[in-house]
Amino acid sequence: MSNLTPVHPPVTPDELDPKFANLWKKGLISFEQKNWEYVVSLVLPIVKAHVGFLDGRQLVRKAEGERARGQKKGLSFGGGISLFKGGSSKKDPVEQINDLEDNVFQKDPYNVNANQTLFDLAMRLQMTDLAAFALETIREGHQDNTKNMHRLAEHYMAFDQPEKAGDVYRGIVKVDPRDMDAVKGEKDAAARTSILRQGWNQEGDFRKVMKNTDEANKMEMLNRQGMTKEQMEELLASLVADYEKDNTNPNIVKSMASLYERLDDIETALSFYNYALTLTPGDVAMQRKIELLQDKAADLQIARTEAEIEADPNAPDIEEKRAQIADIKRQRSATVIAEAKARVNRNPTDKQFQYELGSAYFHADMFTEAIPHLQQAKSNPSIRNKAILMLGRCFERKNMNDMAESQFIELSKELTIMDGTKKEVLYELAMVSLKLGKKDQYLEALKEIYNNDYGYKDVAKRVEESYQ
Repeated sequence: MSNLTPVHPPVTPDELDPKFANLWKKGLISFEQKNWEYVVSLVLPIVKAHVGFLDGRQLVRKAEGERARGQKKGLSFGGGISLFKGGSSKKDPVEQINDLEDNVFQKDPYNVNANQTLFDLAMRLQMTDLAAFALETIREGHQDNTKNMHRLAEHYMAFDQPEKAGDVYRGIVKVDPRDMDAVKGEKDAAARTSILRQGWNQEGDFRKVMKNTDEANKMEMLNRQGMTKEQMEELLASLVADYEKDNTNPNIVKSMASLYERLDDIETALSFYNYALTLTPGDVAMQRKIELLQDKAADLQIARTEAEIEADPNAPDIEEKRAQIADIKRQRSATVIAEAKARVNRNPTDKQFQYELGSAYFHADMFTEAIPHLQQAKSNPSIRNKAILMLGRCFERKNMNDMAESQFIELSKELTIMDGTKKEVLYELAMVSLKLGKKDQYLEALKEIYNNDYGYKDVAKRVEESYQ
């Protein structure tokens, strides 16, 4: 299986410390007794302490879903919440995930945008199973959402789980028999499943199709998660020797790439993954792996260069370094925009794709180009709130402050719950009001946040200074 090495390793019930193990057992009993509220109160603290405890998160979500049904309020389609998007929060991904658990999922476990955010955060942590769980949750709560199901199937294919992908594609075809992409996807998944079975599980034992026992032992070592750096380097040296004898064996090349990745030599890992792709063209999982590592390599290069700038701001090559960072960001933005454009060209009436293109333009500081796509996205109820918020920010960046103000006021009136999104909107409204010289409106927006969340950004400082 082509998996990333997670930042936080998975945690099983047997690995919990005694305090949490006892809570987990009580949670399971409470679930059998259908005491949904108690299940959440018992198991959620474990999940928040151990982000990799997927069994616990699954149990919590099931309990939250049953509780939502029992309240006879129906399942919310959760279109209005877009917490922590775009990396604007200063919190790390685990803190953001815990905030989602506290502030969104307990009320609305099937919230589309919140689960999409969970997916993005999980992928940042390289926790592919958690990412799949987020999309599976949307699938459970919104069984007609074929866009999400396509994303889920592609995720499974990218990480060598074609049987699961095939099941998802079949589900899409049941909803929309005319979806030719799903029909083709199911066939591709079946073919991939067959290849894996023939290549790795022939006669029930993948060792029988390896060239020899020595290679099987090396593959087994490679799959160990607890290898020390010295063990990985020793295994890599052995694989290098094998590579020198046969540099066309894709298993050897992939194994070397994986070890270089685990040793944090990302650039070398990328070169071997790219070579592996030439040996196994059409490998969707490998293509996805390369894309993720390219992003990681770019992030590392930006971080290194920014650290150099901070360490010596008067260095003679300081402007060159700033230009390097700008160039990397520009190239990444161009790639994201090109992909988003292609999706819009294929599906011009799809408002989600319009939003994604508008968002890509926004993050590339191309605010004029972003505006028409965000305006179109506003008509989709499931993404309306985040489209309006980003649209207002576009106007503000263009110094069209009165138009930004109207967007923020419109959205603020539509949001009835003081959640993360409303706080963002009110804060943006306060800042643009200040620019417009509307001090009363500025303070009114800040005070509304202050009354609900004293610690939000610098709201307390601004409000209290107004009384001095």
